[in-house]
Amino acid sequence: MAEQIEIEALFFDQDPDAEDTDLTDEPKVKHAKRKEIKIGGTPMPVYMMPNGEYRWSMRQASKAVGYNEGWLRDTIQTKGNALNKLQGYGFKGQIVESPGQGFIESHLVSTEDFMAMILYAVMVGYRRPAIALMAAAMQETLERRADHAFGVVRDEDEYIQKFEYRYASIMLNKDLRAAIGDWIEINEQNINNYTKTHSIRGGQRGIYASALGEIYKVLFGKNKAQINEFLDVAAYKTPKDNVDVNQLQRIAQIEDLAAKYIRRKSLNPIEAIRAAAEALMIELEQPKLGDRITRQDVHRVLDAKKTSNTKK
Repeated sequence: MAEQIEIEALFFDQDPDAEDTDLTDEPKVKHAKRKEIKIGGTPMPVYMMPNGEYRWSMRQASKAVGYNEGWLRDTIQTKGNALNKLQGYGFKGQIVESPGQGFIESHLVSTEDFMAMILYAVMVGYRRPAIALMAAAMQETLERRADHAFGVVRDEDEYIQKFEYRYASIMLNKDLRAAIGDWIEINEQNINNYTKTHSIRGGQRGIYASALGEIYKVLFGKNKAQINEFLDVAAYKTPKDNVDVNQLQRIAQIEDLAAKYIRRKSLNPIEAIRAAAEALMIELEQPKLGDRITRQDVHRVLDAKKTSNTKK
């Protein structure tokens, strides 16, 4: 857990988020609290304003959605079509300054404006980091709502780990898909032999699906249906959404190395995945769900503790 930092002029000489940008007429905040979280493996400062509102570094938010640090600053100052489109996604430009000693500590955007930046980067910029960020965040949000409905309580670290591995997996999966797409174009004349050899149906989409299926086989020795049956989850669900975070990490590692083998060694997708698993010394293991307990389990522990304290 990042150490809490009080942002006040008296305590700061410099800050890694310091900006020399001059956005005039922005309200200034004399006091805020700062902590650092990770988004996609990248440190991301988040600030709590005196009124409890969360704010995000404008520069770091620009990087998080796949642009350079000065993208939002330049977009606002240019006042062109990009800003109009950004405003169409709900961007209000409610930027505040958190002052340091003799300079502007950081320009901070609201969570609502950060979300508008993500939407713009996904819908207009097609930026992979923004796509991965949105997908991983939506998955976490939906899971949290479902967990609450069913009385499932998870360790907070598991949510954080799953978000990070899902983000990485989405990014690496897109790399793997891109590598497979390039391989298909280069080997177009041999695709029929490849699909027949490995009993693949569904054309290009089937080749993508068979690659993911091969990853499940080298890691778990099972196909998707067998994994879901073993985990006792709905047959249509993607095993990636349910397996333990350590297993999710191994899937991401295989995807990453397999994409490199396809591009650099011209291996076909299944050969590349098998070679990646061998290089990573992957051993077969049983799929397992992420750690979880129910509210009933929590209450049983609390009741037992109360009983123990009463007896004492």
